[in-house]
Amino acid sequence: MLNGYRFEMIIGCMSAGKSSELIRRIERARLAYLPTIICRPATDTRSKPNHVESRNGLASQAIVVESARDMLRYSSQSVVIGIDECQFFDDDVIDVVQALLKQKKKVIASGLDLDYRGKPFGPVPYLLALADRVDKLLAVCRKCGSDFACRTQRVVQSSEQILVGDSQYEARCIHCFEPPFEYQLKLELPEQASIPATALLV
Repeated sequence: MLNGYRFEMIIGCMSAGKSSELIRRIERARLAYLPTIICRPATDTRSKPNHVESRNGLASQAIVVESARDMLRYSSQSVVIGIDECQFFDDDVIDVVQALLKQKKKVIASGLDLDYRGKPFGPVPYLLALADRVDKLLAVCRKCGSDFACRTQRVVQSSEQILVGDSQYEARCIHCFEPPFEYQLKLELPEQASIPATALLV
């Protein structure tokens, strides 16, 4: 059995290896003979039924749930619970995670921390505040090739926050990321004030 319980978060942009890392940690728990499950939202239609899949070919059986509260129906026989694509759940997932921790479960969640606008995604900021371990993974920028991609660039026109599909997005570093026009920062720099001569004296 686990010595205590904890809540781990695996976050980052698309193609950063979040699902791969979730699967790896779940498989380690299984090697330790701990009962495990992975839940993923029905909103994510990219994986084949009853599985969670990564872009590098890793896959694991999963339970597809319509809502976060549905996870509580399957948690009683498990010690370690994985949650994939946690950003697609509504705010109920916050209460669900806290309920699982009260049941002395180990919870490992993965998901996007920022949406296509570069804004915090759904319930993820609240989950990050609850987590006692957070790993932010980076990807390769599809525009400049740096390995510091931390943003998810939408490459098609749509105002929907959730638009499922790999071809609509690519990983970008912060310098190559181009948010939608209405969300671009417009900073007006203040006029530079002169520094008093006395302030320059040592």
